[in-house]
Amino acid sequence: MKSLLIIPAVFIFAVSSVAQQPDIILYNGKIFTADKKQLYAEAIAITGNKISAVGKNSAIEKMAGAKTQKINLQGKTVVPGFNDAHTHVGAHYPSRRFAFIKDPTEPTPWEIIKDSIQKIVQEIPAGMLIRSEINPDLFEDSRARKKALDSIAPNNPVILSAWTGHGKICNSAALQLLGFDETTFFAAGKLQKGEDGKLNGIIEEYACYITNSILVNKLSSEDIVAGIKDYYNEILSLGITSNQVMASQMSPKIYLKIFSENDFGTRNRLIAFPMTNSKELDMQSWTKLFGNLNKKNEVGGVKLILDGTPGERLAALRIAYTDRPQQFGEINFSSDAIKKYIQFCLQNKQQIIVHAVGDSAIVTLIRSLRSLHPDNFWKDKRVRLEHADLAVFGAADLKTLQQMGIVIVQNPLHLGLPPLIAMRWANRSDYLQAMRSLIDNNIPLAIGSDGPHNPFLNIMLAAIHPDNPKEAITVEEAVTAYTYGSAYAEFKEKEKGTLTIGKLADLVVLSQDIFSVPLQQLPATSAIMTMVDGKIVFEKH
Repeated sequence: MKSLLIIPAVFIFAVSSVAQQPDIILYNGKIFTADKKQLYAEAIAITGNKISAVGKNSAIEKMAGAKTQKINLQGKTVVPGFNDAHTHVGAHYPSRRFAFIKDPTEPTPWEIIKDSIQKIVQEIPAGMLIRSEINPDLFEDSRARKKALDSIAPNNPVILSAWTGHGKICNSAALQLLGFDETTFFAAGKLQKGEDGKLNGIIEEYACYITNSILVNKLSSEDIVAGIKDYYNEILSLGITSNQVMASQMSPKIYLKIFSENDFGTRNRLIAFPMTNSKELDMQSWTKLFGNLNKKNEVGGVKLILDGTPGERLAALRIAYTDRPQQFGEINFSSDAIKKYIQFCLQNKQQIIVHAVGDSAIVTLIRSLRSLHPDNFWKDKRVRLEHADLAVFGAADLKTLQQMGIVIVQNPLHLGLPPLIAMRWANRSDYLQAMRSLIDNNIPLAIGSDGPHNPFLNIMLAAIHPDNPKEAITVEEAVTAYTYGSAYAEFKEKEKGTLTIGKLADLVVLSQDIFSVPLQQLPATSAIMTMVDGKIVFEKH
């Protein structure tokens, strides 16, 4: 369970006279409230699906009635339910997956890929998809192309995906499965061709993002739901009670059906992820879907990917890559297309949510926003920058973020790549992947996983910040960003994100005290009990 903030004692007693008999009382614990006025409490009362009191054991226990369920926390730590501000949820097309690296920065040797696939094709039926994640550097090995994959797996589709999510290498059978040929074209995407004018198997950006949706369209609703349930069972065991889902893994129609008809335990905000057709971003496919789907699930906000990542050197930079002086990355859309996207969001009253990693991409977005309206117009729009690794170079950038009310959603997994960052962006910015500077300057910060969804791993990385230790934050600050910050990033801070009176009773009881154990031990943390809407949705036996 979780608890974010503490209410002054006078106010608690006033409330307790009204709510004499809460449904549940959690007491004798270490409750982190995420409220700066009072970060910790001993007990919490829940009436219906909301928090009715927070305070000391003696005050809260007096509220219990004959039907109140009392849970003795026995000193366990409680925090608000984690709100993953950036995740990807979808079903997976049946395949034989293989992996051989634990560190994503390790190279992916073509020889190992080749040997692995040769063995796998002897073990599986013809037609079964073979998949693996690779280091993006494999794209630079000319042997890793469609022709070579065809020679070792002529009867099985093969898709090798960069762990960054921004590129894939496919063989002919995979391209056929996806319906791609030499005439296929996606705006802001690329299907590379060789000197012979034929596809060489490499697909990037928007041509890459749509592939999972194409594959999932071939599955039954039953298979999709079954696969998604496994994911939700896992995250509930980690104390995640809210998910902000970048809806990139399935078609809008399938997302609508699955999340309208099912309750997966957590709250879900599906963030529209328009794909591109041959001409432009297809935003109209989401127009009529915005709003509540059921009690826990809704569709809101629109995601745009403006550039790639440093992994493929596709993050758009003003100064060239250190290890490739002739490369600056790419911005996926023209200024006119960016403005059209912004205007669509404004017209449909939807939050602007932009993946922008490189400084050139971030500057381009800010210029586009300013070309339409002055800074004070954007203050309450909470424009979101996802990742924003190079958003800050100095005081002027911090002031811009403040003036425009921009929210930064950081993904701590991305903070743990020192060899890659040093290679691509040597001495680029003292504020690289800013977190400490954002908090110190009152710039809204949220945390999302965008990868392994263990919040305790991400909290550890935020508190260490291997890429740039000067920008590390405390565990308390990381938990607050992961709860209140993420709620703020979706306009829900008045409903959840702190354990205070009137907020939704979404919380988690932890297996260890994450505020006192050594940082390296944080990833071993799990949930003993997870509660959503005042109901226990996970309990460790």
